[in-house]
Amino acid sequence: MTSQMQTLPQPMNAGHEFNYALWTAGTEVTLCNVTWNSDYRDIVKFDNSTALDDYLLNQSGPFTRIENMSYAKVGHPIRISLPFNAAFRYNYLRAFNPVQPITGGDTPRAFYYFITGVEYAAPNTTVVTIQLDIVQTFLYDVQFGNCYIERGHVGIANENAFNDYGREFLTIPEGLDIGGEYSIVQQWKEKVGSAKTMTGGVLDYSIMITSTVSLTAPPGTVDAPNLTSANGSTFENLPNGAETYIIKDLPAFKRFTNYFADKPWITQGIIGLTAIPPWERYNMNLTETVISESSDVSVWEPLGEMPFGINPVAMATAWRDNLPIPARYAHLDKFKVHPYTTLEMTSYTGTPLSLKPESWANDDAVVIEMPHFAQPGPRLAFVPWRYNATGRAGVATGEIGDDFDEGLFNDGGEFLDMATYIMNFPNFSLTNNGYMSFMASNHNSIAFQHSSADWGQQRAMGGNALAYDNTNQQLDLSKNLTGMQVSAGAQQTTLANETAGWQALKQGGNSLAQGAIGMAQGGGVGSAVGAGLGMANSAADYAIGLNQRNQSQGIMANSMTNQNTATTNTGARINDSNRSYADYAAKGDYQNAIAGIQAKVQDARLIQPTTSGQVGGDAFTLAMYKWGYDVKVKMLQGAAMNAIGEYWLRYGYQVNRFGRMPSSFMVCEKFTYWKLRETYITSSRCPETFKQALRGIFEKGVTVWKNPADIGNIDIADNTPLTGITL
Repeated sequence: MTSQMQTLPQPMNAGHEFNYALWTAGTEVTLCNVTWNSDYRDIVKFDNSTALDDYLLNQSGPFTRIENMSYAKVGHPIRISLPFNAAFRYNYLRAFNPVQPITGGDTPRAFYYFITGVEYAAPNTTVVTIQLDIVQTFLYDVQFGNCYIERGHVGIANENAFNDYGREFLTIPEGLDIGGEYSIVQQWKEKVGSAKTMTGGVLDYSIMITSTVSLTAPPGTVDAPNLTSANGSTFENLPNGAETYIIKDLPAFKRFTNYFADKPWITQGIIGLTAIPPWERYNMNLTETVISESSDVSVWEPLGEMPFGINPVAMATAWRDNLPIPARYAHLDKFKVHPYTTLEMTSYTGTPLSLKPESWANDDAVVIEMPHFAQPGPRLAFVPWRYNATGRAGVATGEIGDDFDEGLFNDGGEFLDMATYIMNFPNFSLTNNGYMSFMASNHNSIAFQHSSADWGQQRAMGGNALAYDNTNQQLDLSKNLTGMQVSAGAQQTTLANETAGWQALKQGGNSLAQGAIGMAQGGGVGSAVGAGLGMANSAADYAIGLNQRNQSQGIMANSMTNQNTATTNTGARINDSNRSYADYAAKGDYQNAIAGIQAKVQDARLIQPTTSGQVGGDAFTLAMYKWGYDVKVKMLQGAAMNAIGEYWLRYGYQVNRFGRMPSSFMVCEKFTYWKLRETYITSSRCPETFKQALRGIFEKGVTVWKNPADIGNIDIADNTPLTGITL
């Protein structure tokens, strides 16, 4: 007999003879269909047994109620008065005996069974095999205590799940396949400097100069060079015998090199030219020295310590709230922790960092730039602020001051043990003009060589003049001696003439005297004539001798004069020739000396230019991309994310901690999955066998549904976590 049942029958008093092991006569059986099944993967938790009965007895679909069942033993097949086809439509059975004893503290109760088999017995009799539904029969009579929850939706619904960026609850391994590769879903970029990107027309890097020569002292000129040795420096409080200068950008460096292009005696003291990030970025303690106002050349000299040189940069404000997680999984915060999301921070220098999002203990992915530019070994460190530090951190610029201890910065995390660097800054050389360097360094020696050549010529010319004058004096002396000889000859001739005259007079006198004597003795005229003739002969002899001597003296004087003139003229010509040759040779020697100096100077023009500093380091990233760092957000590829997301939607997170299940067993709006490892039932109103069965159901894993109609019908993503759930 079947009928649509709207209300439960009133219980009947059957005394104390009711046997739970039997369906005694008068038992009412209701056959219906339910959406849960006997493997207990899915169960439904009604508010109470009355709500369960209302659901079973008020179904819109077909159901059958059989009253006054005859004797039947629980656990054995039962016979019901239904045709086979009619009984075949049902999978669930409710048995209730209103005559259960109600005295002695007992109350009537319903028992619920799965129909596991239907067999034909007779045209109007069917044999039904049943299995007790332990959950619906006894779940409302037990109280669960503090259980060890292995997995479930409570991990998703837990309002504290993202405490400490997920490190408190969400980092428990799941053992799920995350795929073979990540996809880059976001990338945050920070530029420190670049030789490609222009900012206001100025290249974004500075040049650091290390020099053994002071660049700020007056350099002088090629004709009067001045070189002042470096006085040393204490850049970043590090001692250096050389001096350190900063040129703020490339245009300023070009003006610097143009100014010092003709002062190689200064630039040859430069031992290092290093490209560094823009100095203004790090609040360096510098002072400006103007070298040349007309050429707009100045250098910046570091002074001691670099005050508060760190530079905090927030890469992405509240970045965890903006991860590109599909809307279907947006509430699954476990996608925001490693290994489902990972970060890679790189400066493209071969030292990338693999970072776990949950360990970067601040909201905005703050990076600390820590510069060290003083020689030797300048470098720039990029530190993920407070990585692996305990507790959350807020706005970086407001809290970084707390990370200083007596002036020493340490963020309380991994600090420099978790950092990427730019270490191999590019080094460049500066070309020095070898010719000008030679001219400047040999200025005094060249002047000395010129002076020596001048003095050599003057000395040779002076010697030539002296020899010429001495020769002329000798020639004059020869003339004077010849004149003196001519004069002496003339005087001797005159003396001879006078002597001869006197001799002639004497002889004439003697002749006259002898004639007179002769006349006196016998004289006569003949004697007088003889005396006169003798005088005439003497006069003639005198005249002849005088003429001879005068002629001889003239001949001799003329000959001596002609000889002296010829000798003197020849000597004068030879003296002139010697002086001309000596002067020519002296001038030639001077010109040759000057030519040698000029040749040396000309050869100096071919001296190979020298270089200052060294070429080295790594300029590739500076030239081709940038100095800086990128943070790449990598997440699971679509297939892996969907597979894991669906798994979590259905079964929740791995929890692995003790907790208490709510009395409704619901932490989500429509269904909740529980898998316990230790199940404590603190009170019950059922036999131990059924307690153990309930414990086993929860320890193998079970999904509790609020509405049986939702089982297998709703989208598992349509299951909003309830509020107020904590672990």
